[in-house]
Amino acid sequence: MESFAAIIPLSPEQGPSVVQKRGGEADASAMTVRQDRPFFLATSANIPLMRCGDAIVLGSIFATGKSDPAHLPPDFAQAVDEPRLRRISRYYWGNFLAIMPDADRHGFHILRSPFSRLPCFYARQHDRLIVASDMEAMAMAGWTRRGVAWTDIARRLALRDIPADRTCLEGVEELRGGSCLYVSPGAVRLSRVWSPWAQAGRRHWIDNRERAAGLIRNAISTATRGSTLGSQWAIVLLSGGLDSSVLAASLSTHGCPYDSLNLSSQGGVGDERVFARMVASRLGIPQIEARWEVDMVDLTRSDAHGQPNPIARSFMQGTTKLLQEAVCRTGADLTLDGGGGDNVFFALRSVAPVADALRRGGSLTEAAATALSIAKLAEVGVGTVLRRAAARIFRRSPAFRWPVETSFLSSDIVGDSALVPNHPWLEPPRDAEAGTAAHIAMIVAAQGWAESCDLLSPVRHVTPLASQPVVEACLKIPSWWWYRDGQNRIIARDAFRDRLPAEILDRRVKGTPDSYVAQIYEANRPLIRAMLLDGALRRAGLIDVPRLERALDAEGIVQGTDYLRIMQLVDVEAWIAGQS
Repeated sequence: MESFAAIIPLSPEQGPSVVQKRGGEADASAMTVRQDRPFFLATSANIPLMRCGDAIVLGSIFATGKSDPAHLPPDFAQAVDEPRLRRISRYYWGNFLAIMPDADRHGFHILRSPFSRLPCFYARQHDRLIVASDMEAMAMAGWTRRGVAWTDIARRLALRDIPADRTCLEGVEELRGGSCLYVSPGAVRLSRVWSPWAQAGRRHWIDNRERAAGLIRNAISTATRGSTLGSQWAIVLLSGGLDSSVLAASLSTHGCPYDSLNLSSQGGVGDERVFARMVASRLGIPQIEARWEVDMVDLTRSDAHGQPNPIARSFMQGTTKLLQEAVCRTGADLTLDGGGGDNVFFALRSVAPVADALRRGGSLTEAAATALSIAKLAEVGVGTVLRRAAARIFRRSPAFRWPVETSFLSSDIVGDSALVPNHPWLEPPRDAEAGTAAHIAMIVAAQGWAESCDLLSPVRHVTPLASQPVVEACLKIPSWWWYRDGQNRIIARDAFRDRLPAEILDRRVKGTPDSYVAQIYEANRPLIRAMLLDGALRRAGLIDVPRLERALDAEGIVQGTDYLRIMQLVDVEAWIAGQS
């Protein structure tokens, strides 16, 4: 794991404390202390570090549209102010954190690149600010734990997919991708320097569908090549769905040798080996097949215990175990997944794209075709879709209405203002298109996945589809162009039509791990009951106990979706227990 910690004094008189080293000389996670007045910085040996004048860049950085490491110009960090920070976020991408003195050298700007997989958390500790990649590094720098933030636990349960600045540990905040922290004596100020809205809307739309497919293919190629540089052998998690197949097809053009790994469970929706085999055969790559087993999962343990948020899903312990075995078998030094593809390729069943087509499309025929596709996907009548789309046009705000998940939460907290969806990207300009607002709402969820992935790979792990180049390319496409003939993600399908089997490109359904989750739930009913009914969430008053008891007492085959929600509660309960 790439790790770092920095101590920045918040008063002129206060000098930073020394960060304690960890690990041995041969340990890739061993921390090396670098004194950069007036702050201390400690980094692990496996994290790239570049100096440009008085600026320090941690991680990988690329120029926009390029996939070779950037050669930063001498003026990269000169006269740094907010307009300069916006230009950096516009002209560079990657997984990087830049620490730069401000123009008058009274303080520092700490910039995290959009969708960066290099985490960045910060907390005040007396008269200093501690900035670090994880809680272990934070503790090494002198941070002391203050307990769980219960309001933020409730928010996470209600708004799981919306990333937030505040974490679920008291006093710890996260610097989200595309944001900048200004630190000076007596001041810590947050600003947003990158927004998808700067790249979105009809002023940026591409004017040709064929060009749109080429744009998407090139962006995926750029992100994939940049993400895999330096790798000798890779493993791509290949489910057989569109997103992972697109990633595998892009990876096959870059010369990095790799194997595919397909994971399956018992049951139809959890077994997609036949589709993964089609892709592997077409691309001429070896495929490793493995099966999730219930005994791979320990519900009492959270793999996110060292993180300030309960991001881990317990069923992913099975994925982590099987991925570790595949890495040992192949000697791979990199793993990849197609996470976030549904979001950036706009796989949403909504009338918003139809509303956009009615307002901005070239003809009613185009709007009707989009409405027919949405109707097929949502299994409703096309007349219903058109009526709702027409009404959507006249709604006061184009903003996407994010659903709040309150099932099994106590009625005492359901009306809490903290549970209102709140993210700067969810606030569209007044004249924005409803479909674009819905697309960006999905990108908000992709940001959470890209920046807080819960897969514990034994080697470096990347998610190229949920990256700045791909997101910016996708936002240049009118929302209704993503739908055709009852299918979504059409531009991504067209971009790889010459590289993937038609059976993959024309799939209308996709597999899920839900059957595996159901098996875990069924095998652990007594444990789940004990964890939740005698646990911290109940003691904190966050759970609707009578409703939960009724669900836990239900006998017979697992049905419906309540078990998925209950497993979310279990995952949070395990994380809370790990914090003690």
